[in-house]
Amino acid sequence: MTTYRFRVLLLPNPPLDFESDTEVYREIEIDGSSTLADLHEAIFDAFDRYDSHAYEFLTRDEHGIATRSYVHPQLYSGDESWPPMDDDEIDRFLEHAIPDSEPEEARERFRELRKYPPEEGNAAEITIDELELDQSQTLFYEFDLGDGWEHHIEIEEIREGSPDDGPVVVEKQGEAPPQYPGRSR
Repeated sequence: MTTYRFRVLLLPNPPLDFESDTEVYREIEIDGSSTLADLHEAIFDAFDRYDSHAYEFLTRDEHGIATRSYVHPQLYSGDESWPPMDDDEIDRFLEHAIPDSEPEEARERFRELRKYPPEEGNAAEITIDELELDQSQTLFYEFDLGDGWEHHIEIEEIREGSPDDGPVVVEKQGEAPPQYPGRSR
């Protein structure tokens, strides 16, 4: 059995008036046989959320390039992970968003993934082990696609063994903002 320790960093959300002076994150240990839907639930609980919404995970390679989308089961259609881009769109994006310092193979991988997107995955059907992650990769997680609570997920550790009681928060930093700033629960 494999255990993953993820650092889930909540990104600033200026439209919802969330811009913390310190990083706000939760470190979560979860068994590799858990699904991405299980990881979503662990993040949901770790950040004290209470109103369920749609979500999406993106796997990213060592250069930060999105390699596939995994969506909330009710959003799953089996379509492409994202709309394909034509060569002109890809060139404009590469010119403005991908640093020149990135190796040419990363740029070509981006080009290929944008031109021919992989099929999206169902977060309830894919286990963390099936993602075949290594510590050079990251994940992106967005909760509530309307309000856009975005999270950067780093892989802190991959080890043999399993957590004692399912997903567990092993470290917290910073105060989780209210799910709906300005509204009481």
